[in-house]
Amino acid sequence: MITLIVATHNRAYTLARVAKSFFEQEDVKQIVFVLDGCTDDTAKILNDMGQSHPSIDLQIIEQPKRLGQSISRNNGVKAAKYDYILFCDDDEYMEKGYARICYQKHKDLQNAGVVSGRRIYLLPEETQQDALDRFKNGNLPVKPYLESICEYVNAARFDGDLEIPIVNAIMMTRKDLLLKFPFDPFYSNGNGYREESDFQMNLYTNGFKNYVTNECHTFHLPLSQVRLGGQRAPLIKRLVSSTVNTNYFYKKYYDSYSKLRGIKTPKTLALCLFVAFYFYRETIRSFLRSTYRHMKDYLFYRV
Repeated sequence: MITLIVATHNRAYTLARVAKSFFEQEDVKQIVFVLDGCTDDTAKILNDMGQSHPSIDLQIIEQPKRLGQSISRNNGVKAAKYDYILFCDDDEYMEKGYARICYQKHKDLQNAGVVSGRRIYLLPEETQQDALDRFKNGNLPVKPYLESICEYVNAARFDGDLEIPIVNAIMMTRKDLLLKFPFDPFYSNGNGYREESDFQMNLYTNGFKNYVTNECHTFHLPLSQVRLGGQRAPLIKRLVSSTVNTNYFYKKYYDSYSKLRGIKTPKTLALCLFVAFYFYRETIRSFLRSTYRHMKDYLFYRV
């Protein structure tokens, strides 16, 4: 059996759309929502959904003061009743069967610490089936993992199950591992970049394996429909916060990680490469993708 944990802050408007998919997951018997300093009507929306799904043990933890995702998740873990825990975000749909598939993979795959599915970012007005048809097993012909900077490339093309140190944030793991290797509160500041990666890398450097599978998916709401959150901050603020968090992350893990992976790139150079990669991803690549989509739509409607 599985406990699903979702930490949230003033996202009633997104949970009203996506949370139903949480309640419909097979093998999920408990859902813990951690309301991190919420001042909107999140609790009412979730309680109403809970009444429509009486077989789910719904628990709502209300933190009067905002403490951040890491602490909120740790508090959710303490309330979890089951040995397997699945984390989801408050702005993503879960495909039917996501929890069941991750649960089975976690038991079947060798020495699994974390198992996640694929994440697909929905385009405006796009259905989930349209998104699956577009994404397939990834739509970028690039390496799925960038070794020297510890980055998982979400849209990279690969088949089957892949074992890499860092995978998606919508992940399944075990409660005993979360109690032994809790989320680091350092990432509660800024935009939270690396908070899930920190947990995954902690497992990896302690001998566990992390997997991402093509057999299940989550669907992130279009960014135009998400009004609040760290990724809505100005670019420079996001870049600074992500760099600070990555520098901290490298100080914790890079020496042991690079030894395990046989990486020769020095830590300082890796940080510089990360900054360049992040800036490229958030500016040039984003612009090129947007331009391509607009040109594609223009040509389609012209025809």
